[in-house]
Amino acid sequence: MCISEGIRDFDGIAEKLQKITSRVFTIDFHCPEIAHGSSPGQFVMIRFKDRLDPLLGRPFAVASAKGDSFSVWFQVVGKMTALLSEVSPGEKFTVRGPLGNGFGEPSGDKLFLVAGTLGVAPLLKVYEEFSGRLDCEVHLGVPDKTWKPFTEQVRQLIPGLRIFSDDGSLGVHGTCLHGLPGEIGQREEIWACGPVGMLKALAERYPQNRSGIRVSLEARMACGIGGCQGCVIETVEGKRRVCVDGPVFSSEEVAWDEIR
Repeated sequence: MCISEGIRDFDGIAEKLQKITSRVFTIDFHCPEIAHGSSPGQFVMIRFKDRLDPLLGRPFAVASAKGDSFSVWFQVVGKMTALLSEVSPGEKFTVRGPLGNGFGEPSGDKLFLVAGTLGVAPLLKVYEEFSGRLDCEVHLGVPDKTWKPFTEQVRQLIPGLRIFSDDGSLGVHGTCLHGLPGEIGQREEIWACGPVGMLKALAERYPQNRSGIRVSLEARMACGIGGCQGCVIETVEGKRRVCVDGPVFSSEEVAWDEIR
């Protein structure tokens, strides 16, 4: 149901929790409104329906949608994600969304999808949506071999996945940028999500082709609808809110020297 203009809160029910590593999990939620209404790059704000703590929702990218259900991927980093890692099927949630501006439609024939660890989540939805009609080459960067179960899980969804590790213990030695071409062709684009340092390095690698790079930014936020101003970033046109103006931006929009 819509509780007021611009706010869309729906009931979600946890269906399946999957443990990938000791700290990385996926959850499937039954929520037809999100499953049928979200596009690649959009996100949701999730909070427990019957608990007051944590009071505020947390943002999660929509990683997949099948039937009346959607999935999110997350790493345990705080109280909310720790509680989510112990969720039982049937537990009820309030799901706000779908939120933000996604990646939109590709402008060419080939996509390079570039992810740093959990940054792969929104790109899974991109692959799900576009791999049947475009050439999608996916690069995933991880720190080391402790992420092997994670990469294996991603490979089940993306058979041609290219893996890179910082220490060379898994896949190719180097970051996920190492396997990219020297230049972006006129019919090619790069869509990316990951740590700010990785995204900044990507923009610096292609100074003449930044319009062909779309990046999904992460930021702390409390409402997801632009009211709290907690996710403001600097762009070449001034301050923008990640939740409503993004989370996907053209690389040429972002004031990279101001982003931390």
